[in-house]
Formats: sequence, C-alpha cells, structure tokens
Amino acid sequence: MAGESLLHPVALAALALLLLNDHVLKQRFPGWWTGKLSDLAGMALFPLLLMGLHEAAAGAWTALPPPGRRALVGYAIGTALAFAAIKCWAPAAHGYRYAMGAVRWPLGALSSMMEGRPLAGVARVSLVQDPSDLVALPFTLPAVAARWRAVGAR
Repeated sequence: MAGESLLHPVALAALALLLLNDHVLKQRFPGWWTGKLSDLAGMALFPLLLMGLHEAAAGAWTALPPPGRRALVGYAIGTALAFAAIKCWAPAAHGYRYAMGAVRWPLGALSSMMEGRPLAGVARVSLVQDPSDLVALPFTLPAVAARWRAVGAR
C-alpha cells in the first residue's frame, strides 16, 4: 500500500511522542531529557517517513519500483548520517536552520495573513548543536525492525 510505512505503529508512536514533547513537555518540563526525547522520536520516525514517501511515489509512478530492504537500511543510515552532521558540523547545522525555516515559512505566512499581520521573511530555526545527542542514533533501528519483514528482500 502506498505510504504504508507512515501508518505503522512505530511511526505513529514516534510522531505522537515528537508532537507531545515539542509542544507540551518542553514548555512544562524544560531540561536535557526533553531535548533527547525529540531526538529519539525523530530517529525512529524519519526513516519511516522517507519509506512512506518512497512507497507513495512508487504507487503513483509504476516505473518506480517499490522500496525494499536496501532502501529501508539506506534511509536509516542516511537519517543517522544527516543527524550526526547537523549535530557536529557547523555548515550542516547552518543549512538545517535555514532549510527548516523555509519549510516552516508557509504556515507562518498563512497565520500572519489570517491575523492581518505583515508577512515576515524566512527565519532560521533554533538548533542546539550537542554531540551528546548522538546517543539517539540507535533509534533508527526500530524503524528498520518495524518494516523489515513487510518490505521483503526487494
């Protein structure tokens, strides 16, 4: 099914944890552990998000084969490498801040228009570069385990 990985319980639980943590827990209980929770949830969610997008694309374009185990492992490794670069390498962190700002801009612009405020430009997001966040890297493994059998040996 197109996008099936996005509906897997691991993906849904990781998304729920990420939203709860970022919108409730960080404000009520600020500290090092709420930062780590977002990292853990993101590591479990992002490979499944990429798989789901690949599945949806393969469902829409029959010339694109459905993703298999290689793609799943590749998305997990890519997620881990990108996260490590963002957390440990200043140029990657800088790019992330602006890229995420650009991704968030349409929602901010819509909110501004609805409230009658002038549109603001793209603002970079905040990011704490903390190499201790690399403790979250093994949490790509639940994503791989969640879909390993379902995607087969393709």
